[in-house]
Amino acid sequence: MGWRDINELKQITAAVAVSCGMIIHEDDDLIIICPHMLLEDGKAIQGDAEIAIPKAWIISNEKLLALPPGD
Repeated sequence: MGWRDINELKQITAAVAVSCGMIIHEDDDLIIICPHMLLEDGKAIQGDAEIAIPKAWIISNEKLLALPPGD
């Protein structure tokens, strides 16, 4: 976008992001999801494009699909 006037920058609002993937870690402060997973015998063995999201940023969390049996 390049350089912009400070008054224009002050008008920026927060975006609502939607992320979808397998939860590979979750604790009181953080959730890590990974959208691209390799499964072997129904278990996740590798992943790519993970994202770590602070729990305070999460508006909602919905389970969309269960993994195949074995995980």
